[in-house]
Amino acid sequence: HLFLVLVIEGGALMAVELMGAKLVAPFYGGSLYVWAAVLAITVLGLTLGYHAGGRLAKKRPSETKLFVALGISALLVLALPLTASISMAFTRGMDLIVGICVTCVLLLLPPMLCFGIVGPLVVALMSSQLETVGRTAGTVYFTSTLGGIAATFFLGLYFIPVAGLRLCATVTGLSLAALPVLYIMKMLFGGGKRGSSAFVPLRRDRSIPATAKRSKGSSKKSKSRKPVRRSIYLFAVLEGATVMAVELLAARMIAPYFGSSLYVWATVIGFTLLALAIGYFAGGIMADKYGGPDTLLWVLLTASIFLMLMPVSSQWLTIAFVNITPGAAVILVSLILILPPLLFLGMIPTFLIRKLSARADSAGSNAGVVYTISSASSIVALPVFGFLVIPRYGLTMPSIITGFAVGLIPFVKLIARQRYISLGFIPVVLFSFWATKTHQPGKAVDVQYYSEGLLGQLLVADVSKDRFLFVNRTGQTWVDKETFKPKWDYASYVRSICSKSPEKSSALILGLGGGTVANIFQNSLGFSVDAVELDQRIAEVAKRYFALNSKVNVVVDDARHYLEESQKKYDVILFDVYRGEAPPPHVFTLESLTRTKSLLKEDGLIIVNFNGFWNGKIGEAARSIYKTLLAAGLETGILPTPGDEAGRNMLFVASRKKQDFHTLRLPLLQHGKEVDIEALFENPQKVDLTDAVVLTDNKPILELLNIRAGNAWRKGYVEMTKRFYKEGIPLFR
Repeated sequence: HLFLVLVIEGGALMAVELMGAKLVAPFYGGSLYVWAAVLAITVLGLTLGYHAGGRLAKKRPSETKLFVALGISALLVLALPLTASISMAFTRGMDLIVGICVTCVLLLLPPMLCFGIVGPLVVALMSSQLETVGRTAGTVYFTSTLGGIAATFFLGLYFIPVAGLRLCATVTGLSLAALPVLYIMKMLFGGGKRGSSAFVPLRRDRSIPATAKRSKGSSKKSKSRKPVRRSIYLFAVLEGATVMAVELLAARMIAPYFGSSLYVWATVIGFTLLALAIGYFAGGIMADKYGGPDTLLWVLLTASIFLMLMPVSSQWLTIAFVNITPGAAVILVSLILILPPLLFLGMIPTFLIRKLSARADSAGSNAGVVYTISSASSIVALPVFGFLVIPRYGLTMPSIITGFAVGLIPFVKLIARQRYISLGFIPVVLFSFWATKTHQPGKAVDVQYYSEGLLGQLLVADVSKDRFLFVNRTGQTWVDKETFKPKWDYASYVRSICSKSPEKSSALILGLGGGTVANIFQNSLGFSVDAVELDQRIAEVAKRYFALNSKVNVVVDDARHYLEESQKKYDVILFDVYRGEAPPPHVFTLESLTRTKSLLKEDGLIIVNFNGFWNGKIGEAARSIYKTLLAAGLETGILPTPGDEAGRNMLFVASRKKQDFHTLRLPLLQHGKEVDIEALFENPQKVDLTDAVVLTDNKPILELLNIRAGNAWRKGYVEMTKRFYKEGIPLFR
């Protein structure tokens, strides 16, 4: 039954992490700040739990302590939606980052601490012989991680978006609560005797000392066992930090070609957990059979080689799989890129547990110590790599140098022990540095700016007479590089629609991009403009490369957070917010749009810029946004720009009461002639909303609905990325 405990605990752990990020989103958004805080607090809670579990396992491990921890975690999980509401109310008015961190601590730290206690206790309860401690520890964390993998795909891709956060919290909490309930029933109806029911624990008999169960040979071996140096804990530090670095680097390496959609994210997380699960299990077996001093060194050296080759292999693999479907390609690239380094890194914790355990009954406490140290180092690595190293140095050199650092000590020690086959490390190092040299870009593409940061990769490139702004290689802005006139039709449509409002009107733009619409509002329409942009780099790029008017007031904040905190009323509010090809689901919910309506002046306009897919399953996301606008009590018109669905935009023009667009200050011009924009609106009577849904904070389903449209929209940019690569522009630096 302890295996059942591990599967449910592992699945619940991942469920709480996923739900935590979604529960915070309605106030703080879904930015990297939120995900970094969720991940950091999750790991911090687990770290404290591992430490507490190790202490409990050292003193007197018992099933009662295990199931008490599970029972407490069940109550905390059931209360998650309420806790989230209270936490966000408590942090209202705080700075964005401070508020996110405090909310995540209140929401996630207590349940994660309980989850962390489980592993060391189960290792202690299941360890009966010293010779199988490694296998036992590996099996425990392998089983728990398998539960996490199942939860990632089932909950992340289906259950949370479709069933909702409240139901997910209820199901997860009740699943956890069932475990202590069954334990209590076993104790009551089984008379409290072990083995009196089918619900039998796998644990050693406490009446027989563990040493008495070993053979004479193993007893002699344990007596002659040398004390383990404390420096061995440095391997746990190295493993924890490197696993976090690999996860961050791999996701960024994949994004420029495959994007950052829900499926891509789930694939990366899924393979990360799968690799670690296999590593935990293999490391335990290896530690029991091949526990010699060289084994751990070879494992680290192998991991370092794969890590140093990640930059070149990711680009080669991506180009090699260009002719297969995107879904299959991202799976294959993730499999080959992520699995090898993380598999070998995953071997290290269970190997260390076996190495540190002089007796079988010390396995639980050692598991707590090893995973405490490993998790603590990953907490440090998260902000260091996520917010310092990657933004400043890119992806290639951090990957190579991290791999080199991981492999250097094992290489030196193996050479000192005359293991000369390890000299193969040298040509790998030389090759990885040589491969960073790229061809000089051709004349067709002139890169003006490149950086990695909060939203991923930013790239400003001139192609012929045009200038583009890309986020993760998806176009955000397209202008004439001399005049900075926008090339996308939606900008002129927005200009004409908004010219209904008089000069000196107040306008709010959510999502700055290159600032083309902000300039139209400021320069052509004479508006007072506030533009909310989460990534400070985009604001700087807009000013430097796209001539953003200095009078535009740029507010660095999450769009949803700004809407929730602002008290200012606006004449025009434009939603022009994307993360690459993916619309942020927390921005387009009924609650968000209702809040936006409250910030709108009586005759004001809300305009939502969305992709052009409208018909069939591929247009389900757009139709759901339209249905949600209607549900918010807004009179909403549907205005498509020219072209086919893949090349156009869809504008939703909403207001408190029906508007007349026959007379405008700046009429729409097409081919030099004025056009009555009112005649271009779709007939709402012909719109079928049968399969559309009203988007809510509880069911963040927009990203799931938009996957087909996002992939189709990105397809054109994939062709441009191939062209750039042929011109000597790498997928990342």
